[in-house]
Amino acid sequence: MRIRGLLAVAILLAGASATAASTDFIETGLPRAVGAEPPGTTSIELTALPPTGFLKPVPRVPRSQRTAPPPPSPEMLAPEFPALTGLIAAPILLSALGIPEIILNAYRAAELEMMLEAPTCGVSWNLLAGIGRIESGHARGGRTDAVGTTLGPILGPVLDGHLAGNEIIRDTDGGRIDGDAQHDRAVGPMQFIPSTWASYASDGNGDGVADPHNIFDAALAAGRYLCAGGADLRDGDQLRRAVLRYNNSSVYATTVIGWAQAYGRGTTPDALHSPGSSAPSDASTAQLMAGTPSSPTPQQGTDTPEPEISPEAPPGPVPAFPGLPQLPPLPCLLCPPDSRE
Repeated sequence: MRIRGLLAVAILLAGASATAASTDFIETGLPRAVGAEPPGTTSIELTALPPTGFLKPVPRVPRSQRTAPPPPSPEMLAPEFPALTGLIAAPILLSALGIPEIILNAYRAAELEMMLEAPTCGVSWNLLAGIGRIESGHARGGRTDAVGTTLGPILGPVLDGHLAGNEIIRDTDGGRIDGDAQHDRAVGPMQFIPSTWASYASDGNGDGVADPHNIFDAALAAGRYLCAGGADLRDGDQLRRAVLRYNNSSVYATTVIGWAQAYGRGTTPDALHSPGSSAPSDASTAQLMAGTPSSPTPQQGTDTPEPEISPEAPPGPVPAFPGLPQLPPLPCLLCPPDSRE
């Protein structure tokens, strides 16, 4: 019983000391339990202390809103041909012959159309390609829009006689096609003089407009011009005369036919005839325009001997690679037995 009484007294003393400690903790201003504010005390009001060690804020000066000056506009030149402005260039895809695809399509389309209009003429796409190669480099390397109109005018020299060999041709179109109201000049990828274009103007792409600056229109017009008068371009003489009508120069005709022959073979010419060399014969020209190589023809009245066919030599043993041992021959399993046995 005495021990229990001592324990009870110890517990009471511990509780009293804990209560006093908690009261002192609260009075020191340290955190206390929620709502455990002793009677007779007031809450401490916190006041904002002035900042120390910082610069005082400076009021921002309002600025006026100004727009940036517009960029300088590029210097625009007055277009010589308003109809050719605003065109979007078509992608240039070269064919195996080095001809841009859209230009090659124009040559082939003109050939197909002429097969319907003049089936006895025989104008070929490769002849048109030879002319287009010499006249404008295939519309300056295919610089056209998606419908075949050149991105800029392709103009020949003014035909006023200032160049040696050029004719003097007075203006025939009022400058409407070639931009010159004094003299004519060739226009477009196939280089038509305005007076000639007036007679052979064509609409090769079906847009309702005959435009010498459009490769489809110009190629079809060139085909009609070459076939004029019932010419048969599968004949070498008539072919050369037709090209000379296009440009009355033997060097020009030889060069055009050389390119046409090469295109017909699926190649490009290695070397064309120079002005001092002889022109290709009419027979070889007609055959090469058809895409077949020329060959000498036998003389009349003589029989052409048939070539002798030599018997085929029996195949010999396959030689062994050097350094490898020679294998023994294999026995013949299906051979008849030797009569000597």
